[in-house]
Amino acid sequence: MYSPKICEDLIPQLYRFAKRLDMPMTRLVNALLAHGIERMEQGVEQISEPPAGGSARTKQTKRRAQYGRPERKSADA
Repeated sequence: MYSPKICEDLIPQLYRFAKRLDMPMTRLVNALLAHGIERMEQGVEQISEPPAGGSARTKQTKRRAQYGRPERKSADA
């Protein structure tokens, strides 16, 4: 079975939303996909390719540690 990879830039946002909603990320992603597919079938949503090089959030997420938490500097540094 083919399993497409989720863009790394979206993982921190998905993680925060899932934690806020107290649900597993997989269930959140499935719900978001189901909603988006339904809107596309209704002709409400138009999908376009993201800009070259990924999403506009790339710079912001690169400055953060995994799952969107700010990086902490150790007292030794």
